[in-house]
Amino acid sequence: MTKSKKQLRELHIAKEAAQATNDRLDTCNDAYTSGAFKYLRLLVHVLAAAQFSYGIYYHYFRVHWPTDLLDEEELKTRWGGKFKYLTFLDVILQAIYHSLALLNDLFGDNTVNVASKSKLRSVRDYVFSALAFPVAHNVCISFWVIYMWDRELIFPSALDAIFPSWLNHVVHTNVALLAVMDMFTCFRRYPSRLAGVTGNISFILLYIIWLHIVRYFSGEWVYPILEVLPLALRYLFLALLVGFNLVCYLLGEFCNSIVWAQEFKLLQQQQKIKQG
Repeated sequence: MTKSKKQLRELHIAKEAAQATNDRLDTCNDAYTSGAFKYLRLLVHVLAAAQFSYGIYYHYFRVHWPTDLLDEEELKTRWGGKFKYLTFLDVILQAIYHSLALLNDLFGDNTVNVASKSKLRSVRDYVFSALAFPVAHNVCISFWVIYMWDRELIFPSALDAIFPSWLNHVVHTNVALLAVMDMFTCFRRYPSRLAGVTGNISFILLYIIWLHIVRYFSGEWVYPILEVLPLALRYLFLALLVGFNLVCYLLGEFCNSIVWAQEFKLLQQQQKIKQG
């Protein structure tokens, strides 16, 4: 009889714990899917999608070397156009990501749960994790470090006359800042380490192959720094580019686990209760 009462008491405590966990998750979801937080997330994605889309337009159609300053040999080195620059490819990537995120805000799912049933959200989360966050931080940090060391190696001063400073910050600074803002407003579970790392490394390796294709047809490297480095240091630099992109991926995974630690803890408790 005593044992039966003890079991009933334990069952009652377990039910109360389960209800408390579900209540806390409901409170989180009420905050994240409605009210000010919902509109903050929507605002971030609207501004980012609009900003990067306009940045692509301005960069592609309005930023050009004056034709009277280019001879035939210089025109040849422009093989690949602006699509040979990681910066330009990244701003396209950011525009695609934030547009996906905006569509998910409008038609998908932003709840805190173990596995989203929204395919749109699943795509959004993978693109952010494997590509948008790490490439944005790779571009931002790499650009500004080299710029401070010797800007002529990455962004020659001659570009100041044709490349406005606001656009420079859109493509080299805001890409990272808005990725951080997105992380703080969008709950997500990162993909498996294998899936995330595979997508991350595949992207940057394809870009390095693209650099060599441009070099083959134009006769010059895309970035002046690759011209001045000896062969061994050049490929060490490219290897570091791959490694740093991976570091940026791991940084995003770590930061996401810290930002959403409380929510992950609640989900783990809910899973244990269901399994128990």
